[in-house]
Amino acid sequence: MSAQQKKLLELKQKQGISSFHRSSNQLLPLNSLKTQKIVQEGAIVRGSLRTLPDINSSPKIEAQSQWSKLQQISQSYRSPNRNLIITNKRTSIQRMSITSQFKNLVKFTSLLQLDGLDAAKNLVKNSDTVVLNMQKSQNIDYLVVGLGDSHGNLSKQFSKIITHRALDQIVQTINNIPIIGLSLSIHQSFQNVYQQVEQNLIEQTDFDVKSNGCSLLTMIILNNSIYCANLGDSKAAFFYKKDSDPSGPKEVRKFTQKNLNFVHDTTNSKEVQRILNKGGKIDQTVYKGRKSGSLKVWAPKQNLPGVKLTRCFGNMIGKVVGIIAEPEITEFKVPKSGYLLIGSTGMWEIMDILVIDQILDAHFPPTCQEDIDQALKEIGDETKKYWDQEGEGLIDISLILIYIQL
Repeated sequence: MSAQQKKLLELKQKQGISSFHRSSNQLLPLNSLKTQKIVQEGAIVRGSLRTLPDINSSPKIEAQSQWSKLQQISQSYRSPNRNLIITNKRTSIQRMSITSQFKNLVKFTSLLQLDGLDAAKNLVKNSDTVVLNMQKSQNIDYLVVGLGDSHGNLSKQFSKIITHRALDQIVQTINNIPIIGLSLSIHQSFQNVYQQVEQNLIEQTDFDVKSNGCSLLTMIILNNSIYCANLGDSKAAFFYKKDSDPSGPKEVRKFTQKNLNFVHDTTNSKEVQRILNKGGKIDQTVYKGRKSGSLKVWAPKQNLPGVKLTRCFGNMIGKVVGIIAEPEITEFKVPKSGYLLIGSTGMWEIMDILVIDQILDAHFPPTCQEDIDQALKEIGDETKKYWDQEGEGLIDISLILIYIQL
């Protein structure tokens, strides 16, 4: 007998627990109970089952066993983050721990809308709708961004209806999503809202949606994550400073640029292929017997819809030849403090990216609201210069500049 067994035997004897031999207290199979004798407490019992006498276990040993079980249960329900314990109902301490992980990292925001000019230098009013709203849900602040760019004779009215309707539904959906698993639910929420907006347009009869359409880029900026849903030709990119290497070659660009969405227009080969597969035509506009301008989408044997973008709300004529209302949804983790620049197609397709780098670098990091306002104004002024170089006028432009500070 080992020393440990001797110690346990002495402990049992002090507490009045009698020892027993396992061989004399064996349980027999159930099918043999009626035919075999069961010896218990010195008596022979036939055809019936008698239970073994209760054994009083040591209180100390039992307490240790319960504590080990409690530890196993606690560890199995404990999340990797030891400050958070997942339960059916969150306590105030748990809610506070979750909230402290979601911070408002948006430091400054600025927006700018510029009217356009036609070839005859006539003013073309800006028809875009821009939304920048800080929302609060479950004690968490997040920024909602929207840029709607419409085409057709309804212009401003159409983009305003689409943009606000979509953002209102997105905010309402997010406010009802539990904090745990929020990022997983945002993707599906974007998808559902865009589908619902398109369905409402088809069912309503207040205005014509045959040739009127609208592109829409929406964003949710929560903590250091940017969730983007895009439909059309607006574009967003994040700029942050590169890690300098004195021994390395001198680089032309001072910022690393991360594009946050795909552009849906006739410059995208995959988008063009879908239009062609649906029987659509990609060609330039014919003016006075000559082709000019950018490539656009056309229905065969018709002078419609004549738009450069390949995805949008509305424009039911274009839907026949492959224009769709399905958004592409992306998620981007902000690696460092930097600028988020969002703009309609009028800025991105003509502006020199090196000029944008220089302007952002001159105002990096912004120390006040005036810094970011001035940076955005300079980008807008430079864009107008590029557009007017060949005397072709200026497309209306909408720009958003956001500084995110980690």
